[in-house]
Amino acid sequence: MAADPSIEGLTIRPAAAADEALIRRMVRAERLDPTQLRWPNFLIAEMGDTVVGIGQIRRHRTCEELGSLAVTADYRQRGVASALLRALEARAGRPLYLLCAGRMQPFYERFGYRIIAYGETPAPLRLKRLLMIPFRLAGVRVIAMRKDS
Repeated sequence: MAADPSIEGLTIRPAAAADEALIRRMVRAERLDPTQLRWPNFLIAEMGDTVVGIGQIRRHRTCEELGSLAVTADYRQRGVASALLRALEARAGRPLYLLCAGRMQPFYERFGYRIIAYGETPAPLRLKRLLMIPFRLAGVRVIAMRKDS
């Protein structure tokens, strides 16, 4: 993939098999959903030879889910997540769903995502939401969001 013109020096490319261990490390470090980490679903954001972000589109039987969006601490607040999000969305259909910590709601709303109720959540993500009840008990609000167009 080409460089993102909005961020000097940033390139976004499809993941390769050699990126698998790095993807798993970054997901663990950010305490993201460690399931369904299939490297062919990922895009990698790089500055030069340094990986600065990752993200994937999970394809379930009945829906697509944006997931595992992570940016290294040194590159946050610089547009990397936004560039990755746009590139991932270009590979996905609509509606596109995601589960995230409630604190991330304003970020995703800027891109047209809206909170959805449990009943509006596709079956594969409803199960994941139920599995996240321990996070709620620990004070982390997990929300489901959807983008329609």
